[in-house]
Parts: sequence; C-alpha cells; structure tokens
Amino acid sequence: MSGKPPLKEVLDTIIELLFVRFRLARIEFIAQKERMVRLGILALTAVALFFMAFISLLFGLNEVLSPAARVWVFFGLVVVLLVGMLAACVAMVRNLAGQRRFLEQTLKDVQEDVAYLRGQRDMSDWSGKD
Repeated sequence: MSGKPPLKEVLDTIIELLFVRFRLARIEFIAQKERMVRLGILALTAVALFFMAFISLLFGLNEVLSPAARVWVFFGLVVVLLVGMLAACVAMVRNLAGQRRFLEQTLKDVQEDVAYLRGQRDMSDWSGKD
C-alpha cells in the first residue's frame, strides 16, 4: 500500500466535513431569520410610535407658532427627518452586508474543504489562514 487512507475513510471524512459546514450554514440562516423578524417587529413598532408622536408635535406647533415661523419650522423638520431616514437606510445596508459576509465565508470554507479533499490543495496552502 502507498500509505493513503482507504476510500471508505476518505468518504466518511468528506461527508462528515461537509455535514459540519452545512450545519454551520443552517445555524447562520436560522439566526439571520430570527434577527430579521425581530428587526421587522421593532421597526414597525418604532414607525408607529414615531408617527403618533410626530402628528402630535405638528398639531401642537400649529397652535403655538406664528404663520411665518410655521413655514420655517415645518420645512426644517422635513429636512432633518430626511437626513435621519437616509442615515437609517445606510445603517440597515451595513447591517445586512455584515450578515452576508459570514455566510459567504462559510460557503467559501466549504469550497476550500472540497478542494483539499480532492487533492487540489494541501495543508501548506492553509498555513496563512486566519
């Protein structure tokens, strides 16, 4: 024999390695789904509370301010809220990008494992990893 492991051991190792990697991907999918549901519920609650508070503020300002001041205050509020909305959108995009990176790394690791098991890579290729 040439010192290579029997085919059954290699197949068992391949299956076990892929199973572990896919289990990690499944765990990440479940965690991401839970985060998205929680984020959606919190976002809907925040939006509802914001609109109730904002409408109350507008009614109050309408009674308190003079007609000339109303124009500046209401348009100023529009500008501030649009900037805030833009900042919130940027934060959501960054959050989602961070979640995608972990899943992409897991799938890349699966591809590296398959390449290693096929003999296209060896352990010296992984020496600089992490």
